[in-house]
Amino acid sequence: MKVLVTMKQGYLLDSFIDADTRALLEETFDVSFNELDREFTENDLDGVLAEGYDILLTGWGTPFLSPYADRFSLLAHTGGSVGDLVDGDAYAKGLRVISANSIYARSTAEGALSYILSALREIPDLTSRMRESGYWKKDGQYDTRSLGGKTVGVIGVGSVARNLIELLKPFGVNLKLYDDYGIDPDYLRRVGAVAATLDEVLSTCDVITLHAALTEKTYHMIGKRELSMIRDGALFVNTSRGAVVDEAALVEALSEKRFNAHLDVFEREPLEDSSPLRKLDNVYLTPHTAGPANDLYPYIGKEIVLDMIRFKKGDPLSYEISREQADRMTRHSAAAR
Repeated sequence: MKVLVTMKQGYLLDSFIDADTRALLEETFDVSFNELDREFTENDLDGVLAEGYDILLTGWGTPFLSPYADRFSLLAHTGGSVGDLVDGDAYAKGLRVISANSIYARSTAEGALSYILSALREIPDLTSRMRESGYWKKDGQYDTRSLGGKTVGVIGVGSVARNLIELLKPFGVNLKLYDDYGIDPDYLRRVGAVAATLDEVLSTCDVITLHAALTEKTYHMIGKRELSMIRDGALFVNTSRGAVVDEAALVEALSEKRFNAHLDVFEREPLEDSSPLRKLDNVYLTPHTAGPANDLYPYIGKEIVLDMIRFKKGDPLSYEISREQADRMTRHSAAAR
């Protein structure tokens, strides 16, 4: 089988496809690499795919592939979401799709949990004070909080959220879940959670963690009205996509100092130096690093290549993405308004 690796040469390709995985790839397939000093554009692919390939091995920065879905048989994506790469037309043409989504989901859930715990414990502030002035605790000078027993609201109950819910179990939290697609009652019983409306999650939870994919439906789903419902003293965490929240409205709400936030994603990335979020002392900011952790890159690359080998052999795939899953994944075009 012929494989086209669309990722440009350099750090990311070498991180995902290390020497051992590259050797496995090249001994199993007839492999061609992107020789340009940039990612392929749609025009590039239109010409390159005329040469005939069976599998495309892709990464971040890959253009929309559905128009070419009849020119290859398997899309193997080292990223998580394939929402920007394929649509229903690609599946209708018989294209099969695999991605590292399930691996990303676990890592992002770990990131979300770490953000929740560090924000409740004020770890960034305490670390900064210790470094700057030898600060030591005194009564009334800090306000750390426990996660145990808190009411946690989860918005969007996809793969990241389900991993996070499992990680939250030992803390004995009360779970309220909202998903616009609905939630299976059997799942709710199994994890000991209750279904709630979006308004109820926002108005009654101590911790609110956002995991909705970015689609036309969820663009700015959290706006000024929704943010006004968040209870005083709550913690709002976003590790999904920035444009699910109206960022201007979020800045306004956080400026009131009623609640705290940890934001890992933003409407425009990288976050501008002039962003007012940088000046607010009740919000922690991280640069879209919830997941996957960097040490997972080689594991992800190998797992995707192993699934490509399963495809070649006609064996069941471990990381296949169904059309239903793909339809619910983030599409950044939803924010292009």
